[in-house]
Amino acid sequence: MLAHPLIRPVEARDVPAVVALVTEVLAEFDLAFGDGSATDAQLFGLPGAYTSAGGAFWVAEAEDGALVGTIGAYPVRDEVTVELRKMYVLPSTRGTGLGQRLFDVLVAWARERGVARVVLDTTEQMKGAIRFYERNGFARDDAFISGSRCSRGYVLAL
Repeated sequence: MLAHPLIRPVEARDVPAVVALVTEVLAEFDLAFGDGSATDAQLFGLPGAYTSAGGAFWVAEAEDGALVGTIGAYPVRDEVTVELRKMYVLPSTRGTGLGQRLFDVLVAWARERGVARVVLDTTEQMKGAIRFYERNGFARDDAFISGSRCSRGYVLAL
């Protein structure tokens, strides 16, 4: 069931499940949803909170309809940079390639739009995510820390 979840653009009906998924993953790292993070609050306005700014947000939906992953692209700083936001996969899906599939969708979307770089920030607690980002070519650059709970910034040239 989890090997091939459908990756699709988020819909307004997905908001409760997206918030639940993000809350669950954050709790795994002793972080709280809505702890002052403006990007958490944006989830309640999906899909428009991303699409109206020229971004995109996707979910991974299992065969039973449950959401098992998320990823967003949000334009920042200039017309050639997007921020990777809210890349979360449930623990039960880790190691299945789902995170890579979500990331590949974002990169393809970015390249189609002439995006030159992807930036992100994360926290030290998310060691698996840090390894994933570095394995996918991201370089450490703390100039891109934008979140209040984040301590590491990264940039990827496309």
